[in-house]
Amino acid sequence: MAEAIKGLAAIRKHQQEQKEKAEARDRPKAEWFKWPKGVNVATALFLQELDESATGFKADRGLGFIQVEHQAPGPDGYKRRANCTLESEGECYACERHSQDYKEGWRQRQNLYINAMVDFGQGEGPKPVVIQRNANSSFVQALIEEAVEENTITSTNYRITKVGEGTTTQWLLKGLKDKFEDAKVEVFDLEETAIRQVPYEKQSEYYGAVYSGGAESSGGGSGGNTGSAAVDAEW
Repeated sequence: MAEAIKGLAAIRKHQQEQKEKAEARDRPKAEWFKWPKGVNVATALFLQELDESATGFKADRGLGFIQVEHQAPGPDGYKRRANCTLESEGECYACERHSQDYKEGWRQRQNLYINAMVDFGQGEGPKPVVIQRNANSSFVQALIEEAVEENTITSTNYRITKVGEGTTTQWLLKGLKDKFEDAKVEVFDLEETAIRQVPYEKQSEYYGAVYSGGAESSGGGSGGNTGSAAVDAEW
């Protein structure tokens, strides 16, 4: 028998959880780049350029891009990542929290999001995925340099090699001579599947669903707290 939900606070919390679950079910889903256990090398074909002037740019595929975000602190913080709204709305709950305590974990994060076909060499062949990586990582810097020097990153496959463990993990990038067939591949809509825009007035509640530590902030609508956690070394 399910436990009774007693009290207005508990009822409201339960209703919010059910609403979020329904929204999550209805939200478009992406396949994410994730290293299989024991695999340290992958072959990737990027499906998007980083600039419209690139020779391989296709309007129907759009661009890979860097997004300024925040993530709630704590072990479950990765469940609550959202765009920084300081520029778009003039206010941002996570920025407010960061200004109160810069050690708490509310700092801005800049991440690259880009579609790619990836083959992990396990017999399944290449499949479309979204790659997310810290924009300041050596991997992203190498990719940007490649885009500048070659004016394209979609004309050939690349080898991605993972080295190191834990917080010392890095991805190395090396261009190859072959290329996967991608004419019929569809990309994930990054705006819909990879990033999340949460209005300022709802940010406190959004982040607070997984983090309730630290000082209270007067902003972000309904009050409640928030947090952030690293997913992988160069996140």
